[in-house]
Amino acid sequence: MSSAKAALESDTRVLAFEAGRKKRIRVNTISAGPLGSRAAKAIGFIDMMIDYSFTNAPLQKELHAEEVGNTAAFLSSPLASAITGAIIYVDNGLNAMGVGVDSPVFKDLDIPSGHH
Repeated sequence: MSSAKAALESDTRVLAFEAGRKKRIRVNTISAGPLGSRAAKAIGFIDMMIDYSFTNAPLQKELHAEEVGNTAAFLSSPLASAITGAIIYVDNGLNAMGVGVDSPVFKDLDIPSGHH
């Protein structure tokens, strides 16, 4: 997921430049935290990530789709008319904390470690 998020951030900046210069279109990205949607259930361990987020994020609360939608509404509105090329994290602050693969929440996953 980390490489996908990095690509998303890079693409946001490139598209913001291209669309802004050529068409005066703003391009921003919302990077949502773990959300218990039907689509997210397909990855298998989303409930584990939601628990991890709840425990470790600065705002210890469940993330709701409405909060992501509110951010999209703001970015689409005139209130954000000077914002482009931004990645807005809607994740209760989890992005500021990082995720350690050695966390006990991941004990049941087969994550390779550097230990021999």
